[in-house]
Amino acid sequence: MSLLKDLFFYQGNKWWKIPKTDELSENPKNEHPFGGFIEKSKNIWLILSSGKGHAGPIYYWVIATILGIITMIEVWWFTVPELLYMLVPAMLIFSILKFGLVVAFFMHLRFDHKMFSTIFVTCMVVGILFFTVFLLLSAFHGLGQ
Repeated sequence: MSLLKDLFFYQGNKWWKIPKTDELSENPKNEHPFGGFIEKSKNIWLILSSGKGHAGPIYYWVIATILGIITMIEVWWFTVPELLYMLVPAMLIFSILKFGLVVAFFMHLRFDHKMFSTIFVTCMVVGILFFTVFLLLSAFHGLGQ
């Protein structure tokens, strides 16, 4: 009930949740139509995501849903002939996104030191760069002869 009250409460002064103040004082906290709703939403997300040091089951279901949506986009991409010219770059971008989500959340690196996540993502980017360079070298090998 408190969330609804914060969202729809009208205090007066022809404004939403804005107390009467003089012009020289600072703006009141939560000076917007949603009051404290945004802060409470952030707290709810924090509870769902990191609870007592690690995420709860709901958070893993959200990440799994995001991974499933990315996979559906990848499969859909193959069925659209107009998008096939961008297939390799798109799949590389999708693979980086999926790799980052899996490493950060399912391998619990989000809750460890940030250096571990940085090392994993850096290695992924370097691997993709090497793959791209070797792909280009093999594609253009012998064209100048």
